[in-house]
Amino acid sequence: MAKKNRLAAASLAILVGMFGIHKFYLGRSAAGILYLLFCWTGLPGLVGLVEGIVYLFQSDTEFDGKYNVGLVSAPEKFLPDPIETLRRLEGLRQEGLISEQEFELKRRQLLDRIS
Repeated sequence: MAKKNRLAAASLAILVGMFGIHKFYLGRSAAGILYLLFCWTGLPGLVGLVEGIVYLFQSDTEFDGKYNVGLVSAPEKFLPDPIETLRRLEGLRQEGLISEQEFELKRRQLLDRIS
């Protein structure tokens, strides 16, 4: 299963939402079929427009949490263990290989990344 793109889903919803193409793209085939069945009423077009706008204003994290569940991007797979990284940084600081300021900077960056 490929990772779904938020902007692609928003574009599909806004441009051809009345046919439910965005629902098929997002893996929601049953909803897509409903959109197709009722496309003659115009209501799916209006709903598609609203959904497209919602997708545009969602953060990538929110979108991924709903439509890309279980998919992890490549950079996230290879992040080192934060506790082990802190231990290594502390060891480098104690050995004098990095300064106190460098240690604090790296420690803050690590804590920001995991929070």
